[in-house]
Amino acid sequence: MYYFIVNPAAKSGRGMQVWRRVRAELKLRGTEYRFYLTARERNASFLAKHLLKKKPGEITIVALGGDGTVNEVLQGIAAAGAFPRVRLGYIPAGSSNDLARALALPQEPTEILHRILSGEEERQIDLGRLNYRNAEETALNGKQRYFVVSCGIGFDAAVCEESLRTKDKAFFNRIGLGALSYGFLCVKRLLLSKGVDFQITLDGKRIHAVQDSLFVAVMNHKYQGGGVMFTPDAVDDDGELDVCFTDRMSRGKVLMTLPKAYRGAHVGTPGIRIDKARKIRIVSSKPLYVHTDGEVQTKATDISVRCLPGKLRLLV
Repeated sequence: MYYFIVNPAAKSGRGMQVWRRVRAELKLRGTEYRFYLTARERNASFLAKHLLKKKPGEITIVALGGDGTVNEVLQGIAAAGAFPRVRLGYIPAGSSNDLARALALPQEPTEILHRILSGEEERQIDLGRLNYRNAEETALNGKQRYFVVSCGIGFDAAVCEESLRTKDKAFFNRIGLGALSYGFLCVKRLLLSKGVDFQITLDGKRIHAVQDSLFVAVMNHKYQGGGVMFTPDAVDDDGELDVCFTDRMSRGKVLMTLPKAYRGAHVGTPGIRIDKARKIRIVSSKPLYVHTDGEVQTKATDISVRCLPGKLRLLV
């Protein structure tokens, strides 16, 4: 039995279009399945948790939607304490699809479905876990969120927050250029953002005292924001997370460097720094938005991130 959690609203309705094709293929193959459609924001987390509470033993869940849909399913799996018994499949139907890009998944949804149903390739990949030490929403203090692609604080999270509420993303989706909405919002936010100071502690030993910085991105994969290759050398099963941040870099220089990041050619540019660690603590000089896989919950000044080696069983 396969259980599908489907976000029909992904990419301005493309999720439902992809699901119809996948469902037709499931019926053609005579595959036994159940499906659940998300009805509102963050509904995928509740659906995954509810499903896992009802179904004991090993289970295969397939998330169909964007990276945010996968992220919400992860929260549900975590809430049910079920990572060891869940095999997760993913059929991308979002705007960015950075997880699919990192995993080099096929473009055709039914081809991905065939690979999932064959069950021939299961990988155990790392997950990240973010804890809020200080959050604008006090109810989130001490709470944690898991991520598979990336998390971040500052400029990149502010872009994610705006993309969740602006009409610009829907416009780009309608004309088939959804991934470009991130670049558009990046330029827009660059004109508005102010630099802050960070203290970044890696593995409790190495400390980066960063000034006039725009963001700190913690990456499990190479890409975020629709194909921006923040950390070209990131590997999802090496037991470490890659960290990318700016240090005393002007807005103009960031703006000129951003296009290079789509090729990973920003590495080595003065003012851009990359490192890696198992445990990361980030303290900022003022409250900033924080995201996990593009999902924004709150602003914070103090977060801790840890790599969880081989935590997720992923069907690819």
